[in-house]
Order: sequence, then structure tokens, then C-alpha cells
Amino acid sequence: MKVDCINLEGIFIKMNKLKWFLYFSAVLLILIPILIVAMSDVSFNSTFSNTVISIALISVILGKTITILQKRKENKSSASDIGAVIGLCIILFVRLI
Repeated sequence: MKVDCINLEGIFIKMNKLKWFLYFSAVLLILIPILIVAMSDVSFNSTFSNTVISIALISVILGKTITILQKRKENKSSASDIGAVIGLCIILFVRLI
């Protein structure tokens, strides 16, 4: 039985692109509603605002998780990233309650 090797470098390159996409989408999720409110004096209801902020937080948490995985592969310290993920998870949990 032949076992093929998995190309981990290709996976980490794709994860790096995904990480930056998650960060960029989180920024856009926050900036676009702010710009709409600032330009047109239209307000959003609190449910929409909470949902958008929660999705942005989840995107940043996922991006930081990918960063932690990449740093573990490179044997670098990831304590600050782990602290950021824990802090963002606490913020997300408090917002949802």
C-alpha cells in the first residue's frame, strides 16, 4: 500500500492567504457600515450591529489561530497571539450574553 506525502508548504501558503483575507474582511465589515452611517445619516438596528461586530471578531480569531499554527510550525513564540485569541474570545462571549 503506497502512502502519498502531504505537501504542507502548499497548505501553509494557502492558510497565509486565508489569514489575510479574514483580517481584511473583518476590517471591511467594520468600516463599510461606519462609512454608510457617516455619509447618509442612516442608522442600523442593534441586532445588525452586534451581528457584524461578532462576525468581524470571529474572523480575527480565526486569523490569529492560523498565525498560531504557523508559528508553532516555525518553532516561534506564540504567547501574544494566544493571549489575543483568549481576550477576543472573552469579548465575544460577553457580547453574546
